[in-house]
Amino acid sequence: MSGRKAWRRGARVFRPHRSVPAAVVAVALAVAGVLTLIEAVASTPGSPVRAESLDRAVDWVAARWADPATMAASALAVLLGLVLLGLGVTPGRPRLVPLASDDPLSAVGITKGAARRYMAAVADDVEGVSRARARLGRRRLDVRVTTPLREPGDLRERVTAAVERHLEELAPLRRPKVRVAVRRKEPRVR
Repeated sequence: MSGRKAWRRGARVFRPHRSVPAAVVAVALAVAGVLTLIEAVASTPGSPVRAESLDRAVDWVAARWADPATMAASALAVLLGLVLLGLGVTPGRPRLVPLASDDPLSAVGITKGAARRYMAAVADDVEGVSRARARLGRRRLDVRVTTPLREPGDLRERVTAAVERHLEELAPLRRPKVRVAVRRKEPRVR
């Protein structure tokens, strides 16, 4: 499977769906459908269903329709409905990083937090690093290391090489650009 095709498949598989806004819209549409059904059945001649309370609610809204508060509430309800529909239709941000797989029918992923901790641990294992942190964005992996060394020398290059090597082993479908920052900090004397 080509790299671009694999990336699209992995992103599609691991992209979360926004089920809460979709559920709210579905419930609101179901309520509106039930109310419409009740009104339709109640308006047929000889129907046993009486929609007196619904008629009173419709009459109350019709009497107050020109009121600015009613119009504002209606506009707000329409706007909220459109926002919820938009959120329900568009997928959310992916929570997993898709990884390359030899099997084209399988999709493999790792959480962003696990990938971040793994890369921080890799950087922390480099000699001369006392502490490491990593941030994983869409296109970039930022690694910040702290060292007690006065002259860090080639520490940045060694950390970059270690992270790049382990990133290659991890094999994300979209490989982030690695950026390493070295900070010198004196060890505490107790």
